[in-house]
Amino acid sequence: MELNGQYRIPAARERVFTALCDPAVLQRCIPVLEEMDRLSPTEYSARVRATVGPLNARFAGNVRVAPEDAPRFYILYAEGKGGLAGAVKGEARITLEEVDGHTHLSFTLAAALGGAVGRLAVKLVKAKADRVINGFFERFTAEVLNG
Repeated sequence: MELNGQYRIPAARERVFTALCDPAVLQRCIPVLEEMDRLSPTEYSARVRATVGPLNARFAGNVRVAPEDAPRFYILYAEGKGGLAGAVKGEARITLEEVDGHTHLSFTLAAALGGAVGRLAVKLVKAKADRVINGFFERFTAEVLNG
């Protein structure tokens, strides 16, 4: 499954990047995130709860940020297991460009889904992912502006 998108965040790139690396900010902004702990400057453990169609599951896993050219470009790797619900493994490539004091964020996400979640219609999973991503950016933009 592949997704991509672009968002305009009315804040400086450094501020946006710093907020994207803050587990407390992410916990407040990611609708399905139950818990996130920083293990190192680039590694986190996370637990999410998601409902996709008839499936209601919790996934536990790890997230790693590879700051190739931080704060302009980085890659986020994630993988999680949800017991009988299956497994998820993904990679997001994120670019942050500062334009007139705002940050233009673009991303490409590639995810492999296994187990029950992988058997659900891709359309259903993509629709849920789109809602989660849009919810995240609404909350994240408000967080960056008010934080």
